[in-house]
Amino acid sequence: MPTLSLSSLTVLPCSPLEQIDAAHDVGFDAVGLRIHPALPTDIDVMADASLRRAIERRIARTGLRVLDVDVVRVGPQTDVTAIEPLLGYAASLGAENLVFTSLPRDQYHGYEERECVRNIAELCEAGVRHGVRPIVEFIPFRGIASLPHAVRIAKLVDHPNFAICVDTLHLCRSGGGPAELANVDPRLIASLQLCDAPQPAPEDLPSESRYGRLYPGEGMLPLVEIIRAAPRDVPVSVEVPSMARQTRSPFERAQEAARCARRVLAAARRGA
Repeated sequence: MPTLSLSSLTVLPCSPLEQIDAAHDVGFDAVGLRIHPALPTDIDVMADASLRRAIERRIARTGLRVLDVDVVRVGPQTDVTAIEPLLGYAASLGAENLVFTSLPRDQYHGYEERECVRNIAELCEAGVRHGVRPIVEFIPFRGIASLPHAVRIAKLVDHPNFAICVDTLHLCRSGGGPAELANVDPRLIASLQLCDAPQPAPEDLPSESRYGRLYPGEGMLPLVEIIRAAPRDVPVSVEVPSMARQTRSPFERAQEAARCARRVLAAARRGA
């Protein structure tokens, strides 16, 4: 069974300490921590030194891996030096990856791609200094919108410290699927974010992505086939933000997410 990580979006809004405790208590191997806020309810961890120290102690006590920290946006005007403190803190946690995305689609201009690629390459080099790998999460409503586009960016960046995070929702909503994933160099795939969704897709993809995902096995995405197409033993992060489950505790959401994910992973392994 691959490494199983609890994504922050599955249990937010909550403290990172609550997330770490929930992941440990229900048997996850790792966590993905939101260190840099992206939503109004996110905690700005980098602005709270006491919280940063508490997270370090809790990770050490539980023995959990930190699969990734998130999330930064990289565009043509990004100041990579401003991201260095985040990389340094990620390194102190033993984090393997820093997840980044591109700008919203209406702000992503093709004529600025050269500057974006330059900044991504600079981020990869900064990651080398800290022992953290930047990984791009392609999202259909952002500039780097699909797996083929992420692969093309990888070729342009041409840096060994660059990789791709494949989210099952974004893969399918961008028109991709198992066959597309199977054709990618496995060395480029750093992690697989697992969730489910109904078909057909809703009109409001951002809202679905942030608040309306289904737990693995509850929807109609070809999860078993995607898992089989992914590199063997690639780490799996369960990312299932769900407004329908907001009244449940972080522990209850983590417990259900782990149970659903393990059932789908077991089905993929049986048929492999």
